Amino acid sequence: MADDRIIAPVQLQPTQIETDQQLLRDEDLLNEEHLRRMDQVLLRRNLDHARMFSRKLSLELQQFVHLYTPEANELRRRIEKYMVMERLIEREMARRHSY
Repeated sequence: MADDRIIAPVQLQPTQIETDQQLLRDEDLLNEEHLRRMDQVLLRRNLDHARMFSRKLSLELQQFVHLYTPEANELRRRIEKYMVMERLIEREMARRHSY
């Protein structure tokens, strides 16, 4: 006799790594609600990421790109985006009194 039971797929809870990867997207770092949900370690890691990346892009802009090219404008836009991320993360850390 055939087994006629239907086996439903098990819905597993996401791991911490999967959760971190979802929270580490740049768009999410510009969202204050996502920043509020981050734990302290992840918040600091994202602040370091934003700072290092904006400095790296600034260095690239200064040394390798002519200032009046479309590439320079794109780099400036990305630098500004990371600087906004820095300010948002710093504001969240100040709100938590952990900065």
